[in-house]
Amino acid sequence: MVYILRGGWLFFFVFFVFFVFFALPASASLLYPTQGFFSDPWDTQALVPPPGQYRAVPGPHLQIRRIKVPPTAVLKRLRTLPALTAWALAHNPQTASAWADLAAQAAALGYAKGLWLPSISGQVQGQRSETLYSTSLLNAPAVNGLYSSLSFSEVLFDFGYRQASVQAARSTALSARYSANETLQTIALNVADAYYGLAETLAIVETYRQGVREAQKIYQDTRTQYRAHLKAVTDVYQAQTELALAREDLASAQGSLQASRAQLAESVGLPVSVRLHIPPLFTPQAPHAPTVTHWLHQAYHQNPAIQADLESMAATRHNIAVAKAQGLPSVSLVGNLGKDWFHKTPNQESFSVGLQLNVPLDANFQHQYQVQKERALYRQAHAQARQEVQSVFLQVWQAYYRWQSSYRAYQAAQSQVHSAEKALSGIRTQYRIGLANILDLVTAEENLISARVTKTEELAAYYHYQASLYRYVGVALH
Repeated sequence: MVYILRGGWLFFFVFFVFFVFFALPASASLLYPTQGFFSDPWDTQALVPPPGQYRAVPGPHLQIRRIKVPPTAVLKRLRTLPALTAWALAHNPQTASAWADLAAQAAALGYAKGLWLPSISGQVQGQRSETLYSTSLLNAPAVNGLYSSLSFSEVLFDFGYRQASVQAARSTALSARYSANETLQTIALNVADAYYGLAETLAIVETYRQGVREAQKIYQDTRTQYRAHLKAVTDVYQAQTELALAREDLASAQGSLQASRAQLAESVGLPVSVRLHIPPLFTPQAPHAPTVTHWLHQAYHQNPAIQADLESMAATRHNIAVAKAQGLPSVSLVGNLGKDWFHKTPNQESFSVGLQLNVPLDANFQHQYQVQKERALYRQAHAQARQEVQSVFLQVWQAYYRWQSSYRAYQAAQSQVHSAEKALSGIRTQYRIGLANILDLVTAEENLISARVTKTEELAAYYHYQASLYRYVGVALH
């Protein structure tokens, strides 16, 4: 009988092994069908349209609140660059994102500091237990008990694990703080670029509007002289063509103006439909005296991107110490206090206190590879910091010399406009008395418009490069 029983269990074991290793893989298509109800019981494939077909889907369950338009009195104050920048720093979504990341890293620093405090836990458990025997022995009566315990543990020595963890968290928090400052400067630069871009577009629109008036005046003069049989009809057609081109340029510039207005509103954190009014740009002053070496030195010590990468490099260096300490022994003070209440039986009290030595054995080499990983991350952070320094230096170098050259180019364009105005006035007089033809007059007008546009572009470029220089150096925009 015993032999048959053992043989039955043996047969069952062999059948189970065969089923697990041979029958189940062979029947995988039955367990995991590709079609039918059991292939997708929750009907998730309903969200997947056929390949190459567009299918509308319901809107998102979570919706972002719409941006509220400020009152008219507030919009009237948002005219200057400092006012627009201050509004953007308070209302741009990038600011909220950067501050949330900084708050998270600050909380992580608090979590790391908590490692220095003892860990205490309490437990209360109500339980009814009973033991049943399969023999003729009498079963023990059921026991109703309330169990409570209080335990604590304090690490006394851990080879610098907690200290390194706090230092790594502090460096990460400082890196997030510098990154937040970089976000603020990026927002300020974007506002400045959009502000100067709008000012440039406004000036160009006015230039083309003035060009339309001048082209219309030439067209009227040409028609008058044609009716007096002083000019040919081809001059009228040429003047009419020039007027049409001037109106085309004006229409194109007006479309760019609407785009520039929307760009400034978006950078500030307002709805794109808000119409912001800004004053024209002032005549620029000569760039400051400090050399490019001064700006580079200042950028190395004040640029928030460089400072953030340096703190990230420090955090990875501390993480190496953390990984090393995790593979070393630690000594802890442990204790436990408990009390159990029973129904119709005596209560029990217990306590214990002692020292605990924890010796991790790196049998699977996890600590070894963790240290190697942290060392590689440190080398990566070090290389990234060096690359960031070189990138910032390049930006400062380019912005500095472009700032210098844009001021000289603006002065040259201003002189060019003055000369083109005189040339147009003289050729217009010559055309009336027959000493110049219509092509000379049209060319002189085109040269004047081109000179005015160039002057406007160089003026905006001056302020663009000035803002870029201040931003990459790490100082406030003026």
